[in-house]
Amino acid sequence: MDEFKKYTILYIEDDEGVRTINSRFLNRMFNELYEAKDGQEGYELYKKYHPDIILTDIKMPRLDGISLSKKIREKDKTTKIIISTAFSEKNYLLDAIELNLEKYIIKPLTSRNLMPALTKAVDSLEKQKDFKIFLDENFYFDNNTSLFYFEDKVIDLTKKELLFLKLLTLNKDRVVSYEEIEQNIWEDEYMSLNSLRTSIGFLRKKIPFNCIKNISNMGYKLNLEKKL
Repeated sequence: MDEFKKYTILYIEDDEGVRTINSRFLNRMFNELYEAKDGQEGYELYKKYHPDIILTDIKMPRLDGISLSKKIREKDKTTKIIISTAFSEKNYLLDAIELNLEKYIIKPLTSRNLMPALTKAVDSLEKQKDFKIFLDENFYFDNNTSLFYFEDKVIDLTKKELLFLKLLTLNKDRVVSYEEIEQNIWEDEYMSLNSLRTSIGFLRKKIPFNCIKNISNMGYKLNLEKKL
């Protein structure tokens, strides 16, 4: 169970009594537990804390579990999402085929049905973390620490620089659009192109070689074919 303590979980359930009971169990299991009483509150907590795992009910006020998952999946393909559902709601999950859900659990939640789902999510997170992405022979991103290294020494980057380079690295085979950059890095702030270019200018001076390529009117991508 030590692996569970490395991760954070967001639990969304509109029934206060059920949420209280299950939160006690989850709080003992995970490093940090965030609780929400409906989908909209859950989405706000997701944006603020970026939990590793989301456990959500389907039928909730303001924003249901499927709609919440769709909003998250617009720009986040990796957070593990587990949905709890009543038998009568199984057809509702047909909408969720493309959402890359980790699992869905038939209510009521018990340790018998919850533990396998949580274990599967944590195992998947562990596998994701166990690799490095090399941008050059001695320049790499370590998914275990979420840091960049050159010759095994951490490259000192600001938060925005780190998030930007990580975003490009995790999507190294495609162009990352300006909209994605703004959503993932600037979040609720306004991102001007000048501020983006300024940040990238400082970043280029910190990395071993210029692997950041601008694609006109589209966004940015990694260029690892040659050192510019």
